[in-house]
Parts: sequence; structure tokens; C-alpha cells
Amino acid sequence: MKSKLVWAVPYFGFLLAFEALAMDIRIDFSLGSGAAGNNWNSLSAASLTGGTTSLIDHDGGGATGVTITGAGWTTDYIGSISVLPTWWDGGTQAQDRIYYYDNGPQSASITLAGLLPSQAYQLELFSAGDFAERVISANSAYGINSRTGLVDSAWHGINDGTQGWLTWDNLMPSTSGTVNISFDSLTSNYVPVNAMRITSVPEPSALSLLGLGLVFCLRRLRSA
Repeated sequence: MKSKLVWAVPYFGFLLAFEALAMDIRIDFSLGSGAAGNNWNSLSAASLTGGTTSLIDHDGGGATGVTITGAGWTTDYIGSISVLPTWWDGGTQAQDRIYYYDNGPQSASITLAGLLPSQAYQLELFSAGDFAERVISANSAYGINSRTGLVDSAWHGINDGTQGWLTWDNLMPSTSGTVNISFDSLTSNYVPVNAMRITSVPEPSALSLLGLGLVFCLRRLRSA
């Protein structure tokens, strides 16, 4: 039994280190219907645009070193919607939203800082009440519209109904470790955002190393 533990401990130590590298940050925009809880980061329009907020990880609530700021957001929507995406917590979070109203071409932004420039991330963005025709980009890269599977520079309400989401699968931060999400409206109307999630994407080499470590550990346990 002792020899098995000797071989198992290094592997599980590596596994814990690997898991520590993973990141899952979830943000609920607006406090209109209350904070999301459960290690969500909840931000009103005023707190997003009024300063820099440090973000916690969804798994365990630990500090991530990632911060968020915003510009152009003016109002919290007090209320909820009936249809939610099911990616997070069974779709029960992020029912409320923040928004800005434009009287012509206008833009707002959300900036994440403290990311690793060499690390790829997945960014998911959910927005209800797609009233305006707009262009949404992250570091100048357009997201994939998960509803249609098409890449589109403009998020058209006529295509997405009353809500939709965008996904960037392998988004690389700038050399300074930032991601800037720009919301550029093309018509006069409300431009809302409900929630966002950013997760680190494991490198293929790390996944391969993890698999090899598991195989090696199992073989040693069987031969011990």
C-alpha cells in the first residue's frame, strides 16, 4: 500500500496543479433583480463604469488577478426575462441586465485586464432584448453566434429574436493581458448585456501530459 501511495501522490499533485491553472469567471450584469450569488461577480452599470473591480473564480471564490472596467453603460434594467441560456447554473442566473440607449451611432465597452497574453480563453456573452442592430467584437475579433453557427459582424435582432449569445472560442489577450469588448450600435435603440463568462482554454500539450500522467500512474499502481 505504501508503494502505491508513493506513485499516486506525485500524479495527484500534478492534477491539482493542472486544475489550479483552470479559470472560470462568471459575471452577472445589473443588480436590478438581485445579485446572482454562488461565486458570480455581480456588477451594476454604476459599479462597472465607476471604477475597477477584481473578479473571483466561480469554483471556490478565489482571487483570479483579473479585473474589469466598463464605459458607456448607463442603466440597470429592473426586471427579468422568461427565457435564459442554460450554460450556467441551469439558466437561473443573470436575468437582469445593464444597457445604454443611443440616439444614433454610439458605443460602450467592457475591458478585462490581468489575463495571460500567451493563454487562450473562451469568452461567452449573453444579451437579452436585442433591440438594436450592433457590432460586437472582442479585441477586434467577431464572435460566433451560437444560435445559427454563423460568424456575423452585426448582431441582428431579426435573426436572434429577443435574446442571443456570442462565443469566442480561442480569444488571445493583447500583449498587456487585456481583452476589450466593444458594443457599437448602428441604429437608435437600447443596447443591453446580461452576463458574461470567460474560461481558460487548456493547451493540447497540457492535456496530453495529463493523460500520460494518468496512464503512468495506473500502470505503476497495478505493478506495485
